[in-house]
Amino acid sequence: PACLDRAAATIDYTYVGPVELARPQALDPFDVVVFCGGSGSGQAKSLGEAGAANVKAFVQRGGGYVSSCAGTYLATSGYPWSLGLVDADTVDSKHWARGSGPVDIELTAEGRKILGDYRGLQSVRYANGPLLGKAKDSRGLEPFVVLAHFRSDMAKNAPGGAMPNTPAMIAGQFGAGRVLCFSPHPEYTEPLQGMIARAVTWAAKRPLAD
Repeated sequence: PACLDRAAATIDYTYVGPVELARPQALDPFDVVVFCGGSGSGQAKSLGEAGAANVKAFVQRGGGYVSSCAGTYLATSGYPWSLGLVDADTVDSKHWARGSGPVDIELTAEGRKILGDYRGLQSVRYANGPLLGKAKDSRGLEPFVVLAHFRSDMAKNAPGGAMPNTPAMIAGQFGAGRVLCFSPHPEYTEPLQGMIARAVTWAAKRPLAD
């Protein structure tokens, strides 16, 4: 919330819990839904079948979905409980508990266009976020666009070498809606917190500031 508070002139937000999300019209007043850290499977369990169906329907008819870490696990297509919003599976999911701490990322040209003109290596908070790759079953989804790559490794509790050069941030289309997923946590990385407001603005199909 703190990073969205800085954009209060253009973004209003509120908390909507799993009980509300189980109601069919719960998301009608909103442009974008945001799922943050925690546990992807835990989020799916809290949503339940009705909540998951409502979130998917919201995005499919034109709503936006922005996520970090656990919320990105939730958006992928690789688990029985995931929402299947992006054409991505997790890579090396056996070692999902890689560890936490700062890692280096580098934005692509499309990433700088959407998230801000961050050039060169950027240090960002990481906490067991998914390593992303193309889904084995695309489910008819369009390929995702890479917005940033990991350039360093986090292997405190896992074999090293799997993380560098995999996508750290991706964007995709689900039906008429836009999906933007962060594996790490720019919301907990003060120099990169502006990415969150830009991600929400992009997902809402509003003009981005230069």
